[in-house]
Amino acid sequence: MSKGVLLLSGGLDSSLAGMILGTMGVDLVALHLESPFGCDSMAEQMAREIGIPLIVRSKGEPFLDLLARPKYGYGKAMNPCIDCRIHMFNMGRTVMEEVGASFLVTGEVVGQRPMSQTKRAIFSIDGDSGMEGRVLRPLSAKLLPETIPEKEGIVDRRRLFGWAGRSRKPQLALAKRLHLSVIPSPAGGCLLTDSHFTERVEDFVQIDWDARPAMGERRLPAASMLRFGRHFKFEEGEWVIVGRDDSDNRHLESHIRGAGVGFRPEGFDGPLVCFVTLEQEPSWRMEALASGALHAFGGGKVPSGDLSVTLLSATGERRHQLPALSPDQSHLMKKETWIPRWRR
Repeated sequence: MSKGVLLLSGGLDSSLAGMILGTMGVDLVALHLESPFGCDSMAEQMAREIGIPLIVRSKGEPFLDLLARPKYGYGKAMNPCIDCRIHMFNMGRTVMEEVGASFLVTGEVVGQRPMSQTKRAIFSIDGDSGMEGRVLRPLSAKLLPETIPEKEGIVDRRRLFGWAGRSRKPQLALAKRLHLSVIPSPAGGCLLTDSHFTERVEDFVQIDWDARPAMGERRLPAASMLRFGRHFKFEEGEWVIVGRDDSDNRHLESHIRGAGVGFRPEGFDGPLVCFVTLEQEPSWRMEALASGALHAFGGGKVPSGDLSVTLLSATGERRHQLPALSPDQSHLMKKETWIPRWRR
């Protein structure tokens, strides 16, 4: 089999790896693996640029499991780089079998990332994933042992590179020579290296989802909501997410039905208010918190009295009335009550 599967993040390195093999006439299929937290990726655009078909898969629940207990630990933030690469290679091997391919292609550069792209880490990842000799890294191939596709003449090793280190100048120069119509970011981007996102992820993986088995079904859609909105966690256990703008509201609404209950304002401007919960019917406390959040973050446009909303849940959506807040609940209408942190 002479076909390869390109792990395409949508960043510059993996795109160049695909284009290098494309100049040799190598048959490729692109595979983009999405984080459960979502990501902004140019994978679809870069697959078109390279001229190869694209398969998109989610890293799924197994990724959340390894994120909570990575065998090889974390990088500077909550990024389990080595465990993540092993997981990706395992998923890549499955797609190889589906499409009749015999090797993987990545845009990795030796020494570019301190945890997962040292030679030692590369050999460990290939071994643990059972992919020894079947992972081609065109940008650093000449610094690494010859792979099976090189030995079999599928790929011409003389036309590969021996880059190392963190400089992006060679990649940018090659992109210019290959006439890339758009230059994507150097890497596909990983939210788990973002220190501003770390606190949310850290608390998320510490939640005992197994304590209430049915709650485990909420884990994946809840993960998809982590990067959007303002997140609040109250002492009584409520996990409340409040949209910051229309974009947040759209993204939150696309996942809340799998994660819990949402309140969408009707007839007035205001944020979508979401609760990660097993409940399908709002309790009086959920109603009070939702009403308070609408007032606190509605920009002064929320009417007094009862509020008309659409209730969103796994059972569908319906109109609902939020009762007016009582005097002893009026503090919920103040932004000072809503500390803009994951942990309260």
